[in-house]
Amino acid sequence: MTGPTTRRPPGAEQFAEAILGGTLFGYASLRRGRSAAATRVAATALLFAAFAPALTRQLLRAGAARRRFRLRTSLDIERPVREVFEFCRDFENFARVVQSLRSVTDYQDGRSHWEVMSPSGELLAWDAQVTKYVPNVVIAWRSVPKSVVDCNGLIRFSPGRNGGTHLDVEIGYHPCHTGLTDAIRALFDVSRKNQLEADLARANFYLATQPREPQAPSDDDSAATFSANVEP
Repeated sequence: MTGPTTRRPPGAEQFAEAILGGTLFGYASLRRGRSAAATRVAATALLFAAFAPALTRQLLRAGAARRRFRLRTSLDIERPVREVFEFCRDFENFARVVQSLRSVTDYQDGRSHWEVMSPSGELLAWDAQVTKYVPNVVIAWRSVPKSVVDCNGLIRFSPGRNGGTHLDVEIGYHPCHTGLTDAIRALFDVSRKNQLEADLARANFYLATQPREPQAPSDDDSAATFSANVEP
């Protein structure tokens, strides 16, 4: 026979979370700056978890929904197609115009490494692979399977007015996990979708003010880089 099973009293975990949340609020009241703000957010999360489990689940769903998005937009850049494509094909350039990107490392062989900060300040990093590459026409990429973020993008290039470039852009971003602190911060911060739209709107100004680049490699040379990895 097995011995009696020890069970925690009902509400014991909620009581402990409430005590810890109250302690953190007291600690935050004695401090200033970002650390105090982060502590208050964590304390709020603990108190919600302690006293409102149903509300906590709703906050998690709402925060997770706000963090993920699917963006489809178009924009016109006042530079020739070739120059705009050369800028976009090096994913490291994206971090220059997209504020939410901490960094991108482009290995120039179809693989890249992306890093962003979560609403709570946690570093999220994943690898991506180019999935479509036609010089001066289209480039697409997607995070590799089992990444912490399911992220994909596609940019189509076409001649615009007065020698410029017309872009059709599709971006999908879906973090695979959202904790309570991230959910609460996401609900109060500017949404990633709205921030990305604003960043893309400024991309025209950024590219228009850049110095002219030397003549890039031929299209055949560029395409050969990814010929073994991407769709035709």
